[in-house]
Amino acid sequence: MPCIFCVAVLMLIAGALTSEHLDKIEDQLESKAEGEVRRTVDSESVAKFELTVRVGSKSVPVAVTVYKDHKRVRIQVLTHDLTDEEAKEAEDDLAAAIEAKIVDRTDRAHEDSAEHAAEHRQAEAEAAEREKQQAATAEPSAERVRAEERRPDR
Repeated sequence: MPCIFCVAVLMLIAGALTSEHLDKIEDQLESKAEGEVRRTVDSESVAKFELTVRVGSKSVPVAVTVYKDHKRVRIQVLTHDLTDEEAKEAEDDLAAAIEAKIVDRTDRAHEDSAEHAAEHRQAEAEAAEREKQQAATAEPSAERVRAEERRPDR
């Protein structure tokens, strides 16, 4: 997963970050998206939105992660097919849309380092483990439920 990202602070939210705030952020992202905005994570501490935005003539996948307790946002461009300026444009546009101020950006030198590669391997392994756990605890498929209902011992 590419690591072109910035960190931003949500400016207009006083007090706790509520579900209404998240709904507003989602609506604001929809105004910038090509297609749908997917809320792929919504836990007690984090909400993550995935969308595609237009940068020039390119369609660019982006992830926007909201850290609820800290009122921080990570805007991550999920491709390396952009120049630094194009990535900055995408980050700036999304930050403005959700009323956030960018306070930090990634360093391309770090992205090319061995340390970065190790971080990626660890993050990918953790993501694969989470997916495996989610699949194991997921509700049974409709086909499996129907098959169990047809069993004669029921």
